[in-house]
Amino acid sequence: MKDTQKTKICYSETQGDGKVKKYITSETAWNKIVKDATEAKEPVPDIVAGPQTFAYKLAESVDEAVQLAGGSGIGEYENVDVFLGVYNYAASLRQDNEANDLLQGENFVATDGAVDVSYAIAQKVERSKMTNEERALSLLAKSGMKITPEQLRAALAMIQQSQAAGASA
Repeated sequence: MKDTQKTKICYSETQGDGKVKKYITSETAWNKIVKDATEAKEPVPDIVAGPQTFAYKLAESVDEAVQLAGGSGIGEYENVDVFLGVYNYAASLRQDNEANDLLQGENFVATDGAVDVSYAIAQKVERSKMTNEERALSLLAKSGMKITPEQLRAALAMIQQSQAAGASA
């Protein structure tokens, strides 16, 4: 069984419309929020709860997975609904990701009928790290701003020129 921990913080911010919205973040992200707000001489968001460290257990074998789901070993599925719910959630995420990758592929051609992506459940997946540029483009796209990498680089160059001009003035 693999043990891991995550420290989380719940904080709130008042939106432009006056509504208070709660967020949950990691301790590391919270520390960056505090640092950025302090440097910008802006108010630090209010902590609602935490920081709190949570202990997680992850299975390293099927026996351990069954045990975490409430069973006592292979073939003894005392809480089959929990085990299948967790398994099916993870399996559906794997299949969703594969379907998304296929749709975004350069060679995708729509066909009649459903495309079976169940093979993705057992497929070994290498996690790729996004570059800062890819992450920025992704975040901008989520906010509705569809820009090209070239446009992003041009905007960053303008910002750097502006900062350089401000620093030399």
